[in-house]
Amino acid sequence: MKKIILLLFLPLTITILFLFMIITMLVDVETGNTEGFSPENEIEKVALDIYNFVLKNGGTKEFACAWIGNIEHESGLIPSRIQSDLSFNELWAHDPSIGGYAFGLPQWDRERRVNMLNKAKEMKKDWKSVEYQMEFAWNHDGSDSTLLKSMSTQQDLNKIAVDILIKWERAGTKNDPIEQSRRKTSANNWYNRLAKGSLGNGSANIGGGKIDILEAKMGQGVYNGECYGLTSYYVDSFDTKIHLGAGSSISMSGNISGADTISAALIGKAFYWEQNGWQVIHNPNYSDVRAGDIINFNQGGYASSVYGHTGIVTSVEGENRYTIYEQNAEQGRICAKYSRTWGKEYTSVASVIRKK
Repeated sequence: MKKIILLLFLPLTITILFLFMIITMLVDVETGNTEGFSPENEIEKVALDIYNFVLKNGGTKEFACAWIGNIEHESGLIPSRIQSDLSFNELWAHDPSIGGYAFGLPQWDRERRVNMLNKAKEMKKDWKSVEYQMEFAWNHDGSDSTLLKSMSTQQDLNKIAVDILIKWERAGTKNDPIEQSRRKTSANNWYNRLAKGSLGNGSANIGGGKIDILEAKMGQGVYNGECYGLTSYYVDSFDTKIHLGAGSSISMSGNISGADTISAALIGKAFYWEQNGWQVIHNPNYSDVRAGDIINFNQGGYASSVYGHTGIVTSVEGENRYTIYEQNAEQGRICAKYSRTWGKEYTSVASVIRKK
């Protein structure tokens, strides 16, 4: 009798399992399947929160990534950011006549800033939370919410990135082709990472073109004042067994015995990077570079020394342009930021290195 009952229920069990598999596949498609993306810092968590919010509310993956790309350039994906990193002033914040004092992820200013703050108070929400800012943008930002949702079903990634800049952000640089290119670059980078899960860490413009630990050293000499010293300082800021020395109080470690640890051009080959949680790309192309990367140059162009040169990428703007923190460059033996063109100032890139 038990065997008969089992045989009767077997087809039903198989059918239920089959339906469960189909539903799981559909959910993966609907949510964009971000299995290949694992956020490792607060900025990446914010990006993933925005992505999931958009998809949950019926938007496309393309729109989500285009919106994230724009927000990245506005606030560096820092929800608590106030324009120019100013402190909170209650009177200014609630005065719609005051401009240049924008708040939040997309940097709401003037009347939109006031409305955002007032709505947060009404809803008893923290205006600095990602959850609240998404809710406000989607449902409570007047005609701009309607506009946002009307764009959210589109699938042309590059067009959406520019449309958001021009129509929704309405930034002062909205008609600048270079700025439009930057937004498209960021949108494509996030699409590759979130929708495809095909890229490692690093974004087109993490932190709004800033790396906080290096911003704090701008105009100062770091470690031994050489380019190598700045990169060493940056590496020391990570939880890693690799340390480059060059004036650091931390002894050099993780280096390959007998390798050249003096030449900046050979940093990618002189240490056990891969074994210690880093990725190295030798002889990279422009398309390989991400913000946050250590970039090492061979001799050539501005790298007149046989030792080459090194720095840290802070943003990648598209059309072969990028911005980099360097030391012992045009401004002398201090940490400074420079706009560069791929293959122009430095004619040959030996390697880029990034934390996995």
